[in-house]
Amino acid sequence: MKQLNTIPIENFLDKTKIAIKTNQKVVNLSILEATELQNSLAVVMTRLAGQLDQSFSGPSTIQVKMDGGRF
Repeated sequence: MKQLNTIPIENFLDKTKIAIKTNQKVVNLSILEATELQNSLAVVMTRLAGQLDQSFSGPSTIQVKMDGGRF
């Protein structure tokens, strides 16, 4: 499996953190930055969804034993 490129996500988080600290009202991204962020998020979310599907594809039978107990 190819390694994830999370640098665009990290760059966005850094820009956002700086904007918050300096009380900016707007965060600007170039179209190249926005495209890289979109692609990175799409790959991350696709892999996450795939891992969730794999973890839930196991047997879904649940067995419950009931014991009335004694007094």
